[in-house]
Amino acid sequence: MSYIVLWNSIAKRRRSISDTFYDNGLGTLKGYLEDKGHCVDVIDWARDDVFQAFSPLILAVIIRKFYSILMISKMKVVRKLLGAILLQMQEFLSAIQRRRLNKAIMRFAYELKKRQARILGIKLWYGDAFRNAKYLISIIKKIVPEIVLIAGGYHLTLYEEHLFQGTDFDLGVVGEAEYTLEKILNLADNYKDNWNKDRFLEEIISLAQDGEIENLLYHKNGKVFKTFRRPQSIRQSKSIPHYLIDKNKVRIHVIVESLGCDWGKCHFCVHSHFYPHYSLRDPEELIREIEAMLKIGIGIFRFAGSDTPPTFGMHIAEKIKERGLKIIYGMGSRPIKGARHQYDKLVTAYSTLIESGLRSVFMGGESGNDFINQEVMNKGVVFEDIVYTVKALRQAESKIGQKVYLSLALIYPAPLLGKITLNELRQDNIRLLDQTFPDSVMITPPGPFLHTEWYEQRDKFGFEVDENIIKKAMEYEYVLYKPPHLWPELGISLEGRPFKILLEECNEFRRQVEQELNIPTDLSDEHFLMFYAAGIRDRDEILKTKRDTMLDIVSCDYRLSRKIARKVNIFSYQLATGQRIVKDE
Repeated sequence: MSYIVLWNSIAKRRRSISDTFYDNGLGTLKGYLEDKGHCVDVIDWARDDVFQAFSPLILAVIIRKFYSILMISKMKVVRKLLGAILLQMQEFLSAIQRRRLNKAIMRFAYELKKRQARILGIKLWYGDAFRNAKYLISIIKKIVPEIVLIAGGYHLTLYEEHLFQGTDFDLGVVGEAEYTLEKILNLADNYKDNWNKDRFLEEIISLAQDGEIENLLYHKNGKVFKTFRRPQSIRQSKSIPHYLIDKNKVRIHVIVESLGCDWGKCHFCVHSHFYPHYSLRDPEELIREIEAMLKIGIGIFRFAGSDTPPTFGMHIAEKIKERGLKIIYGMGSRPIKGARHQYDKLVTAYSTLIESGLRSVFMGGESGNDFINQEVMNKGVVFEDIVYTVKALRQAESKIGQKVYLSLALIYPAPLLGKITLNELRQDNIRLLDQTFPDSVMITPPGPFLHTEWYEQRDKFGFEVDENIIKKAMEYEYVLYKPPHLWPELGISLEGRPFKILLEECNEFRRQVEQELNIPTDLSDEHFLMFYAAGIRDRDEILKTKRDTMLDIVSCDYRLSRKIARKVNIFSYQLATGQRIVKDE
């Protein structure tokens, strides 16, 4: 049967301590295609050892020390001097990282030639990872031009022809790639002993034009064409992901329990473009996948759906308890409309979830102002709904006697439409946080992303965007801790304020939340899962670890992150197997 290599595009530096989770999408592709008899190699450089290898440790340690001084210094002269020095050091480090990554890409291209690979699938991510993917295909075109290059992943599915027409990919696969790649590989079987890339692509395009291949992008006569998009659903049985256990990956499995959202109407959200319909997975299927992961020593899970309603989550939790499975997991969950009137049911649902292993929750609050949530965000919930949903979670937590870490998301600033002031929005947000007191607040600036209502009706919501905004957004590198003045211009403004001003307003609100409310910011449910598994559970210890891992990210000295990952892996393995982990594993 046919052979395909799948490469996970990568940035030259980490963006988060959760970057090294196993990639569910590539694992599922590997599982499905191998179940069909094809040979699949997954090349995933998002590993602890690879990220560290890109950055000279001595230089990273020096940068870390300087950042540590900068964070505590109150002298403007010292801060200005250190800032200038760090800027030069970061540029020097970035140049080294770029050179080392490019060398790794070159070696990879020659390895593909040695293997006589004929088909390479590339999972695309945003920013630097996308630029690196484009560099890889430019090298492959020179060294092994006979390889068919196929783009895929979230980034392509969002930008589709906007991305594809500006690259040298031969084909693109949007949405679920399993069925499309299966057809491509089945066809490649006919060329195994007589490979001809041009003839192979001609046959693929001919089948696509006849409606035989779905979810495909291709070039013809200088134009980009799209085939019919297969409706996505997970009601049918899905293949179990195939992972090669690696000590440099984090033993946390991202499991898809649903597609889409049971609301799916938020003005700022792209989910409706990816998943027009809300689809729930059969709990029995989920249990089958969980049990498969337990067998390979993974006992920590993150439910990947944008929303796992507590009632649906409770059905999964009951199955976990019935089977006696020992796991921990995190999930996303929308505030519940009418939560006050469903309060007792919510407490029961959350209690069952906690008993089955729920330890962290991500919840999109977006705003503490009802006008903003209803008219600007179209969130479908109001202030009271958010508060009572969180209260139900906290009562269940108290009832079971087990802490659950809540990460609440807010968008700040936001379009005001001349109805309220920015200060009123900030005060309403503070009021919301006072009444919910989450364990972390994820605060992000507003962005009119392609396929959202904010983009489609940008004039109505006060956004102005550069005519090249789509191209810029595809390659824009969002680095959370970078000072706003160092960010490149994005070409977005809101109600007359350019993006850098929006970043400054966002950062100022972050500081207020951290300093006045003593609530950490920008810790996701994934962070809390890792911290819990690593034994970091006390509030003060979490705050310290947050600061220290932030230093890991900005300095590229990843020693603490790697130490946490090792503890997580031991915990996950022991939870899954009830055995002590072997030292070399």
